[in-house]
Amino acid sequence: MIVRIVLLLVLLFVPLPGAAQEEPRTYVIQKGDTLWGISERFIQDPWYWPSLWAHNPDIRNPHFIYPGQTVRFHNGRLEIVPESTAPSVEEPKAVRTPAEPDAKPIIVKAIGHGPEAFVTDQELDTAGRIVDGIENRIMMGTGDRVFVDMRRLAEARPGDRFTLVSVGRPVSHPVSGQRVGYLVTRLGALQITETHPQVASGVITSSQKEIERGALLLPWEPPLREIALKQASYPLQGVILGGGQGQLAFAQFDHVFLDIGQADGLEVGNILHMSRSRKATDFGLQRADLQLPDILLGTAVVVDVKRNTATALILKTANLPIQSGDRVTAATE
Repeated sequence: MIVRIVLLLVLLFVPLPGAAQEEPRTYVIQKGDTLWGISERFIQDPWYWPSLWAHNPDIRNPHFIYPGQTVRFHNGRLEIVPESTAPSVEEPKAVRTPAEPDAKPIIVKAIGHGPEAFVTDQELDTAGRIVDGIENRIMMGTGDRVFVDMRRLAEARPGDRFTLVSVGRPVSHPVSGQRVGYLVTRLGALQITETHPQVASGVITSSQKEIERGALLLPWEPPLREIALKQASYPLQGVILGGGQGQLAFAQFDHVFLDIGQADGLEVGNILHMSRSRKATDFGLQRADLQLPDILLGTAVVVDVKRNTATALILKTANLPIQSGDRVTAATE
């Protein structure tokens, strides 16, 4: 699912080679305009705004655009016209578009999830488990009925939905070196149909991989979501623990796992700036007290939050790979 979503987003960035050339059009941003509305009005695609943002470094924060800025539309693409070539306009004043009464919130839609997720030991301790199936087969899939050992059976109700996972490699904190949890692979989804004195009955409603007895049940994660971007209430800092599929470096549209969560005040939709400490070059003047500015790596959005951890989607990078141990700071302005 995530591959298709990323492919669609990438296609938005690249004009079709055989597309007919058209004369460029320009538009001066008015008070109350949003990236959403501009994309919908001129290229009939309100979801194009992440591409506009990613390809225009002048837009540092997608929550803000300015009356008087000029945008150009050419061959299905939209870009900001540099001020040096834009027509003379009244001195712009910053306008926070979400505060406008008629402005739509900026939304990230159809993000989906990667094949792997990060869970803590505490989450695994409370997870249910498939203990058997109706059929005498090793592998199970969509439509198969199963029996589930629920850690909180008394709280289970028919209709409850869960994500099925298998446990993978442990994850250690890149700074402290202590184990903080495990990677899990998403296998499919399950819905409870009935409860019994010791187990619950359920049906596998979807399967992306082969499912065996022992598969764990974690809280349900919908495959498609709409996430409104918003700033954090106060400064938050954390560290990237890693990502899925054994990656050592991460790029645009990859998911990464963080060591901060709800308990720290992090919320779904928060914008994160990613950075890394800058080391002096071999030829720099070596001083013990010398602190160079951090390397700015890019921007991400929080797409899932748990008590002490979170998952973020990388939206924009500075053409540098993101790594475990890099810092994240929640944007407050």
